[in-house]
Amino acid sequence: MVVALSSPQESVAESQISAAVGASTANSSNASLSLAGIVVVGNGPVGFRLLEKLCDRHLQRSHRLIAFGEEARPAYDRVRLTSFFDEETAASLTFADRDWYEDRGIELRTGDPVLAIDREAKTIRSRSLDCVPYDTLVLATGSSPFVPPIEGRDLPGVFLYRTVDDVEQIKQFGQSAKSAAVIGGGLLGLEAARALLDLGLETHVVEMASVLMPRQLDNDGAALLRELIESLGVRVHLQKKTQAIRADGERRIIEFPDGTLDVDLIVIAAGIRPRDELAREAGLDVGPRGGIVVDDQLRTSDPNIYAIGECALHRDTIYGLAAPGYHMADVVAATLNAEHAAFTGSDVSTRLKLLGVDVSLCGDYLDVSDAQALTIRNDEAYRKLILRGQKLVGAVGVGPFPELPRVQEAITKQRRIRGKQRRRFESEGSLWPPPENADVAAWPAGAIVCSCVGVSRGELTAACERGCRSVDALAAATGASTVCGSCRPQLAALAGAPSEPVVETPGSRWLLAASLSAAVLVGVILLFGPIAWSSTVQSAWYQFEAVWRDAFWKQVTGFSLIGLSVAALLLSLRKRWSRLQFLNFGWWRAGHGILGTLTVAGLIAHTGMRLGSHLNFWLMTTFLGLSVAGALTGAVTAMEGRASGDLQRQIRLWRPRLTLLHIVCFWPFPILVAFHIFAAFYL
Repeated sequence: MVVALSSPQESVAESQISAAVGASTANSSNASLSLAGIVVVGNGPVGFRLLEKLCDRHLQRSHRLIAFGEEARPAYDRVRLTSFFDEETAASLTFADRDWYEDRGIELRTGDPVLAIDREAKTIRSRSLDCVPYDTLVLATGSSPFVPPIEGRDLPGVFLYRTVDDVEQIKQFGQSAKSAAVIGGGLLGLEAARALLDLGLETHVVEMASVLMPRQLDNDGAALLRELIESLGVRVHLQKKTQAIRADGERRIIEFPDGTLDVDLIVIAAGIRPRDELAREAGLDVGPRGGIVVDDQLRTSDPNIYAIGECALHRDTIYGLAAPGYHMADVVAATLNAEHAAFTGSDVSTRLKLLGVDVSLCGDYLDVSDAQALTIRNDEAYRKLILRGQKLVGAVGVGPFPELPRVQEAITKQRRIRGKQRRRFESEGSLWPPPENADVAAWPAGAIVCSCVGVSRGELTAACERGCRSVDALAAATGASTVCGSCRPQLAALAGAPSEPVVETPGSRWLLAASLSAAVLVGVILLFGPIAWSSTVQSAWYQFEAVWRDAFWKQVTGFSLIGLSVAALLLSLRKRWSRLQFLNFGWWRAGHGILGTLTVAGLIAHTGMRLGSHLNFWLMTTFLGLSVAGALTGAVTAMEGRASGDLQRQIRLWRPRLTLLHIVCFWPFPILVAFHIFAAFYL
């Protein structure tokens, strides 16, 4: 049995809880809970993700699934909470309606918070159920708003900003308000400020620190963010410690040590705290500043209990973003399905639009120890690159950051930043020259987008016009991205689908190394000519010459060359034979390049770098041409994923042509080899 429960939150009214419990338990009985299983405490985004992944593994076929949530509605997307002010409905934020749970055999129980864990008996107690047994318990309790100990924080007109219920109350109260203040100038506070601005209220942001977003931005970046936000009409008050809130009729007065602020509505968004009270009361290990301590499998100090999401403390880090929580859910789902999985940390990169201002946080932007920072600022943008040992490890941006996808890729691969790039960034704010026609939609209709299959931009645009509006739909209609997948970001751009990260094709570095090695070996043969014969039989070199003097060894090297060539042909079979569809195509291509390099090395051993005459000359010329074409094809293929803009377009234009040249050079090869073997044995 898999059970998902949500932990208590103060924002849900008792009446809502009671009504929800009554509605959700009408068709079920306590007897149905007598079987032990997996209990998931939390039906928020991360808890829902875990249920999804368990169902993806078809565990609902062998386990009973029950989901408990403390709010009156099923799990919804808190990341998009601000959009609720833009005429969104609660249903539009919901991940799945109740039918989704029912179709998968999940008994959804909303408004039923978990109150206690009995580790010895391996049971939990909820508001409506005295005893629910478990074999494995997963805590996905998330976080709760941090409410500073401010006098007057419970007054009418003072709200938190965490749930749909909070937003609904703010919207209703805001209809009769003219001004509002947000206490907190971090991510959550600026999101709340945007919501209040959307309501048409005069909006103030109150921050105790000397800058906005003090945990993420330095002084220069925060200063520009303040300027851009204030240009939208938001009033920012820094270094203001709220001492108390008091009522004056319909108005709310915020008191500071050096003055007051008079508004109609107040939102407290001063941060979040991990929901670890259940774990703490059950005796599980909890961090000094909160958070349930977990290992790389997300197990707590009790091997039968896991913790994921914002409540988990992994390697002294609490992740307050959705993506790491989803990754944790994936790991636990795999572990519970007897798969090998581990959570070793997660990228905390994020791109936000705060009050219409882009804020980009990438890589290791918080730890600047032993690092060098490159910064540039103008009236519209601030950008900072963090280098450690000449490698790009982090970046921060406020305002437009056109190079961000490429910067993120460079951070992921920890690419070195050269001196020329540093100088360009410090003068122009960019690491690379501006690409020509970077937008794939601006490419000529005949430009190749998928080099593997040879699909042009025009063909993909036509497919989009026929109704293909996703990467998978374009792939099914045209075959694009079905081989190596490196063109998926371009397909997403054409389809208007969510952008996909640029991912390095597996084996591309091996392919590039093999291609360059093959080119060097061919150059050695052509530039240095035949290896000279030794002048005496007493020379040690004379013994080595047996490799291309002795008939036996010539047969060994010759047939080895044929074997390597035949093995290299498996690349073409990989595209067409379903039994060979294992491993990513990039690794097959890398293997093809390595085999090609070995054939050039074998050719040197077989011929002593002699071009021969007559038939042998033509065979040698064909072999070298085949190798050169293959080396060029492999090199541009390996570079394709690293390029962008016009350079990428040119590579995708020329790669199919070089591939065709490589194939054309191959066709005479088997015939010439056959004649060569016949002549060697029978003439």
